[in-house]
Amino acid sequence: MIKASLLAMEWAQQFIEQYGYWAVFIWTFIEGESVFILAAALAAAGLMKPWIVIAVAASGAFVGHLFFFALGRWYGESIIQAIPSFRRHAPKAHVILDQYAHWSIFIFQYLYGTRIAAAILFGCSPIRFWRFFVLQIINCITWAIIIYAAGHFLGLAALSLLHEVGVIGLVVVVLIALIIALYIYLLFKRRHRLKTGTPNPPDAD
Repeated sequence: MIKASLLAMEWAQQFIEQYGYWAVFIWTFIEGESVFILAAALAAAGLMKPWIVIAVAASGAFVGHLFFFALGRWYGESIIQAIPSFRRHAPKAHVILDQYAHWSIFIFQYLYGTRIAAAILFGCSPIRFWRFFVLQIINCITWAIIIYAAGHFLGLAALSLLHEVGVIGLVVVVLIALIIALYIYLLFKRRHRLKTGTPNPPDAD
């Protein structure tokens, strides 16, 4: 049994080392932190190399931002209007872009769901490509280090919990944390609707 577990861990380590970095690159290219945070947690467990995870995540975000910036330069607002999720996030992105101008690049990096729409809007804006390029280098490297640190901390915490309470205890703690996070999210969303006067979505027939 112990030998089988060791073989499984060895296989998992080899698989993650071969394909895990591509998963991080693709996910950060598209949008978010979830796979990146998981990779940072795995790095804390010694299954991935920390600086490679950071470099791959920063590269994925950087290439993704440049790609969607180019789409915005070529096709403009038509892309935003054609995709419902982009169209939903675009007004918020416009407000931030108008208020903070080019420095909003750093704000959008931490607003989940707005990055792609924001990059396309930057492509539509008067900002020069090389200014966007340089700011994104700073932005993506800084973001990758910060998010990696958070994921690494979570990984260390998970390993400590696993040692103290075992697998079942760790699963229970994670489920409780997810329930609390969902409650806070729903509470924040409700308060935001009340503050902005946004009506609740109609009930399905």
